[in-house]
Formats: sequence, structure tokens, C-alpha cells
Amino acid sequence: MSAKTSLLVFSMILLTIAVTPYLTQNAFAASGISSAVADDPDDADARYSVADTITITFPAATNATASSTMSNTGFRANFTVSPSDIDTADTVTGVWNAARTVLTVTINTIAGSIPPIVGTDTFQYDVANGNLFYAGNATAGGAGTEFLGTTVTLTGDFGLFVAATVFPTGGCSGDCEEPTLGLNDDGRRLVDGGFTYNGKSIDVERFFTPYPLVTVQTGKENTAEFKIFDNGGPNNIRHFELAFGLAKGESIGTSKVVINWDKSFDGIETVTLDDPENVLENIQVITSEGFCSDDQSQKCLIIQVVHTFRAPLDFNILGTNVWDTRRNAWQNYYNHGIEIVGESLNPPKEYDGINKGHIYHLTETGKNTAVDEFGNAWTLDKTWIKNYIKNERQDTGDMRNRTHSSFGTWKQMQGEMAKKHFDSSKIQGIDKGFVAGPEYGISHREQTLQKLAWYNAN
Repeated sequence: MSAKTSLLVFSMILLTIAVTPYLTQNAFAASGISSAVADDPDDADARYSVADTITITFPAATNATASSTMSNTGFRANFTVSPSDIDTADTVTGVWNAARTVLTVTINTIAGSIPPIVGTDTFQYDVANGNLFYAGNATAGGAGTEFLGTTVTLTGDFGLFVAATVFPTGGCSGDCEEPTLGLNDDGRRLVDGGFTYNGKSIDVERFFTPYPLVTVQTGKENTAEFKIFDNGGPNNIRHFELAFGLAKGESIGTSKVVINWDKSFDGIETVTLDDPENVLENIQVITSEGFCSDDQSQKCLIIQVVHTFRAPLDFNILGTNVWDTRRNAWQNYYNHGIEIVGESLNPPKEYDGINKGHIYHLTETGKNTAVDEFGNAWTLDKTWIKNYIKNERQDTGDMRNRTHSSFGTWKQMQGEMAKKHFDSSKIQGIDKGFVAGPEYGISHREQTLQKLAWYNAN
């Protein structure tokens, strides 16, 4: 090897040594956990309880052992949860997946007083006490690129009813009883006539309440009334929401029309509306106290919701969600619910449709139907599709019009009438040419015609 070649190789080695740390740093740019998702594997209840899981996902493989177990101590060292005390009071077990990117945490015991709330609690990697690094450059001594303490909000649910986040019976200290519009955990009725709509009252069941379909008109005022019992008294209720237009199997979180009532610790009441499609108007929420039933002296919070529908909804089921100061919560659903009929008071929605490369301006005429600026009908099937128009004959009053339904009959009649004056088939050969009839002894066409009786008769 020449001196020049040796110098070149040596220079390349030095350059590689110098650049490698920067390449490694860029390849393993630190970030926090990607998500934290709650779940009840068997959907056996509607509350945060033993055997529920929280799945924590990382953006890349960690330095954990594939398919290994994380102890409760390890969980507390590596993660911080706020504001619930799951990371300081409850006991859990974590299991890594084979790729070392997902840790599934199972709840073993519940001893804390603040349960985790979906949509409220945040999870983060504890940089100060944790020891989780990117697998790509982690070393045995705990060096490398460590994950960041970026927070993520808890998603998912702890059962079939998304917002239900109460403790199991006997699983906590203090107030663990959720509010109810009807029955308690033991099936004992605490509230009579917990739900009333436009004067029609019904006893609320534990989860789903059969309710005869009520039909209401757009533009007409309606009143829904709810009686809510809480073991801490009416003043203990902090949140109530009423959701419209749910389909079978849908939770309140999927509703496009939700009225929210909240009460702060200093007694201030606020009402908010989630209504992106402008379905409701003239909303009033009135609260008071009253007896829960005729047989008991217990007081309930009575929430009266006055409202008017501007437009129909696709589905009819109602849902309610309520929680108290300790975030003990419960959801109820009411079948068959409320059907809104009548024309929408909102201006029709407008869309763009494409047909054969041309863009059309569409105006909605009904559910999944629209019309363009030329009067053509369109149908929504994932995308807007121009309807095929069959060119059918129509009665126009004049049979000679080709679009007339009797044009074919008229055409045939004209042919028959022409034959009476001249039937060319009588002087045509197989090739449709003129044939000199030998029986007449002539060859000129006019002479032939004159010889024919039917011709001379006319």
C-alpha cells in the first residue's frame, strides 16, 4: 500500500469516528411515549376496576427484555400519572410485547382514592427515576438515548360505557358510590320516574332503559327532565351531559349533539353545547331539588333541559352521563328514544361532485341525495355519484315526436298506408331490384305499374 493510499484510509477512519456520534444522535432523536389506552378486556362493568388494562406504546423499541414482566415497583419508577394516584397507591403488573414497543399494564389491586379518568389523566415517562432507553444505542450501563417525559392523555375506556369511572364495591376508601337516575349497585330502586320527556315519565334501569319512541317536530320546544340521586346529596353532583342521535351500540362520546352542564366547587353552573351541525337551539338548563320518590325523603337534583330541534337526526337513542365530586360516574341509555321529523330549518348543505372529469356544485336534497346546478340528481355512496338517467319515451301529445311512447305504432301505420298506394315488393326480385314480369311481356317499370290492377284501381 502506498503512502498516499494509507493516508487516505487513515483520514476516512478519523472522519468516521468524528461523524458517528452525530449520526447516532440523529438516528435516535429522543421523544416521549406515543399513547396510553385504557380497556376492560371483558367489558364486564362500566368502571375502573381490577383486571382492567392500560396499554402504553413507545415510538421505538426500548431496552426492555422482549416479552418480559415489569413489576409494580418498576412501573412506579418509570411512569408518572396525573391527577389519579394509580402510580402511587394501586398495584399493577406490566408485560412487554416481543417487539419491546408496547407495555400492557394490568390493574391488580385498587387502594387509591383518585381513579384514572379517560380524557383527563395524563401519562408520561419519568425521566428522573426511569431507565428506559432506545434499544438501538442503549448500553448495559444504562447509557444511550433516553425517552423524554412528554405527556399523553389517557384514551380508550374502562368498559362498555366510556365515561363510567367508579371504583368497584369495597375497592376504595371514602365515597365510591356513583350517582344514579334509578337503581344502585345492588339493584335497589332509589329514584322513581328518573327520566321524563315532554311529560312522559319512566323509571330508569341500570344501563339501558326501554322507552317508547317519542316523535317531535322541528321548530317545536321540548322539555327533558332528569332526577339524579347521589349519596352525598344533590350538591355533590358536578357534571351532567345529555346526548342525542345515538345508534345502537354507540357510546355518548360518538354523539354529534351533546348538552353539558357543570357545577364548580364554589357553586357556579355553566352550560356548554357540542353541536357542530347546528341541530339544537333555544337551550335552557334549569336545576332544582326535589324528592327522589314518594316513599322516601331523599332529595334528588332535578335537571330540566329545554330545547328545540332545528334539524332531524339519523338515529334516535338518548344517553346521559353524570358524575359527582369524586368522579364517580355512570352512563344510561334510553331506547327507542326521540325521533325528529319535519324539514330542516338549516340551509341545505353544499358539496362538490366529480363526473367524467367535470366538477359540479351540489345542493343537498335529503339524506345522501343532492342535485347539481343543471338539475341532475346525485347519490352519496362514500363519494357523490351522478345518477344514471335512462332515455325513456314520453307522451308529448304528438305521435310524430320520436320521444312519444306511440311513435313506433304511428310509424308502422304510415308504412301500411303507403303500401295501399304502391307495394314495391310486387315488382322486386330477391335483390330488391326491378323485375320485368314475363307474364306481362314488358320491361318498363311504368308499363308494369299500369298493368297492375291495384295500381290502376287508384
